[in-house]
Amino acid sequence: MKIQLSKRKKILILIFAFLFILFFFLSSLIKYWVVKNSEELVGRKLEISELHFNYAQVSLGVKGFKLFEEDNINSFVAFDELDVNFSPWYLITGEYAFSEIYLDGLNVTVIQDSLGFNFDSMIPEQDSIVDEPSEEKDLKFSIKNIQFKNGSVRYIDEVKKNTIAFDKMDLALPLIAWNNQKSEMGVDFAMGDKGRVQVSADIDHAKNAYVIDLATQSIDLEPIKAYLTDYLDISAISGQLNTIIHMKGSLDKPMDLVVSGQTNVIDFEMIDGADKKLFAAKKIDVDLDSLNVGTAHYEIGAIQVDSPEIYASLDKESSNFERMLAPYMLADSLAQNTLNIEADSLAADTISTQIDTVSDLFYQLKSISVTNGLVNFTDNTLNRPFVYDLKNITLKMGILSEKADSIPIAYSMQLHGEGRSSGEGTFSMKNLSSVNFKNQLENLDLMSFSPYTEFYIARPITQGEFNYKTSLDMTATQLKNNNQIHISELDFGKKTKDKNAIKAPVRLALYLLKDKDDQIDFELPVSGNPEDPDFRVGKIIWKTVMKFLIKTASQPFNILGNLAGGNPESIKTIPFHFLQDSLDATQKKNLRKIATILSKKNELSFSFVQETNLQKEKEFLALKSSIKTYCTSKNRAYPELADDQLSQWATTNVEFMAYLNTNSEEGVSLASLCIDKVGKLELDSMFMNLLQTRNTVLNMFMKDSLILDEASFKVKTADLRNMPEQLKSPNYRLEVSLK
Repeated sequence: MKIQLSKRKKILILIFAFLFILFFFLSSLIKYWVVKNSEELVGRKLEISELHFNYAQVSLGVKGFKLFEEDNINSFVAFDELDVNFSPWYLITGEYAFSEIYLDGLNVTVIQDSLGFNFDSMIPEQDSIVDEPSEEKDLKFSIKNIQFKNGSVRYIDEVKKNTIAFDKMDLALPLIAWNNQKSEMGVDFAMGDKGRVQVSADIDHAKNAYVIDLATQSIDLEPIKAYLTDYLDISAISGQLNTIIHMKGSLDKPMDLVVSGQTNVIDFEMIDGADKKLFAAKKIDVDLDSLNVGTAHYEIGAIQVDSPEIYASLDKESSNFERMLAPYMLADSLAQNTLNIEADSLAADTISTQIDTVSDLFYQLKSISVTNGLVNFTDNTLNRPFVYDLKNITLKMGILSEKADSIPIAYSMQLHGEGRSSGEGTFSMKNLSSVNFKNQLENLDLMSFSPYTEFYIARPITQGEFNYKTSLDMTATQLKNNNQIHISELDFGKKTKDKNAIKAPVRLALYLLKDKDDQIDFELPVSGNPEDPDFRVGKIIWKTVMKFLIKTASQPFNILGNLAGGNPESIKTIPFHFLQDSLDATQKKNLRKIATILSKKNELSFSFVQETNLQKEKEFLALKSSIKTYCTSKNRAYPELADDQLSQWATTNVEFMAYLNTNSEEGVSLASLCIDKVGKLELDSMFMNLLQTRNTVLNMFMKDSLILDEASFKVKTADLRNMPEQLKSPNYRLEVSLK
C-alpha cells in the first residue's frame, strides 16, 4: 500500500531531517570553523581533537585542546578534556547555573621577558570611548562541582633566568554562588602531593562587608623559595604550612581588615647559598589574636617553637647570616635612597601628618616559648676553628608591647659537655635602660675554648671548669652589677707559635692566684652611669675577665704534695700506647698511688679524661685491621710484632702493599690505603669501641681491684674535636676536685 504524504508533512519531514543533520554535524562544523579561523579570532593557532554537544543534557565536551605560542610550535595553553554541563531551567528564576565543570590535564606556560608576557598580543587594546555602566538587575549565578585534575602551571622569567613550576595541581570547588545582594563561595582543593586548601567567603553587599575563612593543611613551602631568593641568599627551604585564618573586612575600605586565627609550620628547614643548614625547627606555632590593619592595632597570642636549630658561623669577612641577608640589605639600601629623595620633596606638614599616623601603632605579643633548642656556633676567625654547641635550650618570655614596663624572661640551656646555664629577669620597652637580670653558669669546660686562648695569649687551656653568677640592676642613670666567678683546676699548656698573642707573665700570676686547693674565687663588682657615651657594661666585664685569664695562664701539677710518697707529677697523666686496650704494670702502680691519696683525702674526686691523637689512632686501627684481613684472606698467621712495628712490616711486605693498592696508584700513603680498605664508617665505629673499652677497663680496675667508691672517681673522654695539638697523645689526664 502506497502511503501518500501531504505537501505540508513532506516539508515538516524535510525540515526535521535538515535540523537533525545540522545538529548532528554542528559540533564538527563549529570545530572546523574555529580551528580554521583561530588566528583571526584569538591571534594564535588552535587545535581541537574533539568537540561535542549533548543536547539532551545541555552540555559541551572538548578533548585535545591546544593553543599555541606566536611561533605556532610551542604550546601556551592545553588541556586533555573539558566538560561543561549547563542547567537551563534555572533561567526561569533569572539565575545562570552550571551543574558541573570538569577540566583534566590543564597545562599553561607563562613566559615573561623584558618586553612583557607571552599573552600580551592576545589582549585587545582598550577603546578610547568608555560606555557608561547602565543599571542592571540582580545577577545570579551558581557553579557546582568544579573539578580540575592533573593541572600544571609553569612560569618562566627569562630576565632572571628563573622557572617556577606547579605540577600535579588538583582543584575541587563544590559550589560558587553569587548575586548582587549577597555572595557565597566555598573552595576546597588540593595543592601538591599532600597540601589542601579550604576557603569560604560570605559577602554582604548591602553592608559592604565580607568574611573569609581560610584553612590550609600541609602546604609545601618549597615553591616560595623562588620568591625569597631576591631577598635571601638561600638554596633550599622546606616545611609544611598549616593555617586557620579568619578575615573580616570592608569592600569600600580595603584597609579596614581584621585578621585572626592560628598558623604553624612543621619540619621547617632553610639551607643557605653555600648548601649548609642555616635554620630548622620541628614545629612553630603562632596564635594571631587580632591584626587590625586599619587601626594599626596588632595583637599576637602565644608563639611556640619546638626543637629549633640555628647554625651560625663567623668568618673573617662576614657571618653566614650576613651573607644570607646580603640581597635584602642591598635592596633595602636602594629603596632607602629612593625614599630619601622622595622625602626631600615633601612638604613639612605632610611629613608631620605621617609621623602622627605612625605614632598610633600598637602591638602586643602575649608570650614566646622555646623548647629543646640547639645553637651550633663555628668561629673561623681564629687560627683554627672553634666549634661549640648549646643544647636543650628553653626560653619563656611574657607579654611584650611598647607600653610594657616589666617584661619577664627566663631561659636555661646545656652547654658543651656537662655545662649548664640559666637565668631570669625583666626588661622594659618603655625605658630600654631598665633591666634587671640574674644568671648562673655551672660546670663549663674551659678546654673547649683553647682556640681563643691560643689566638689571644698563645697558650691553650689544658683543663679547667668555670662557674659564674651575675646580677644586673640597671636604670637610666645607674648600673649595679655583681659578678661571682669560680674557676677550678684551670691550667694552661705550653706556649704556641700563634702570632696574635698578648704577652704576659701568666705562669707566675697563676701560681700567686691559686689557693692550696687549686681553686680561684673572686668577685667583680661593676658600677657606672649608662648615660655616659663611653659606658659599655659588657666591655668592662669582658676586659676584666680577659685580664684575669691572662694572669692565670699555667701552673705545675703541685696539688697533692707527697701524699702518695712520691712526686705528684708522676701521676698527672697516665700515658698509654696507641691501640692499647688494657692496663700494664706501670699504669696500675700509678693508679694505686691515686688510691693511696684518696684514702688520706677522701673529700677529693679524680676525673680520668682520655685523650689521644684522633687521626693517628685511626691510622693505626686501619693498619692493624687491614693486616688482619690480609692474613685471614691468605690463611697466614698474624705477625707477632708490637703495634708500633706494624708500619715497617707493612711497607716492606710487597704482597701486602699490592693487596692494599689494587689500582696501582702512585704516591698514595700507607695510611690512606688502609683507611680506604677498611672504610671510614667502619673505622669510626672501631675507634669509638676502642675509646669505650679503655674507659671500661680503667673503671673496672678502680672499682673492683682498688675497691674505690664510684663517687671518688669518674672516667670520661675529652673533646677530641677541639683538643689543642700538644694534647694529642694517648693518655689519661687527671683532674682533681672536691666532691
